[in-house]
Amino acid sequence: MPGCAEQTAYYLNREPPRLALIAKGIRFPAGHWLRIADELLAPWRAQELVPSLFPALAGKTVPFVALLTEFDVQEFECECEASG
Repeated sequence: MPGCAEQTAYYLNREPPRLALIAKGIRFPAGHWLRIADELLAPWRAQELVPSLFPALAGKTVPFVALLTEFDVQEFECECEASG
C-alpha cells in the first residue's frame, strides 16, 4: 500500500518523470516519490530545481500536477494508465 505525504510539498517521481504538489495526508500514486521542495515555492521554481537535482533530466520536460485530494490521485493514475 502506498504511503501518504507527511507534509504538503513538491515530490518527484523519476520513472516516468513527474513533478507533483502533493497535499499532506494524500496518498502517493504508484512509484518512488522524492520530496524536493516545500509548498511555498512557486511551481515553475520547483520545475527549475529538477535538472539541478537530477542532471539526467536536464533538457527534458517534466510534467507538473497538483494532487490535493484522493480524487486528484485517482484521475492522475487513470491518465498515467491511458498514456502508458
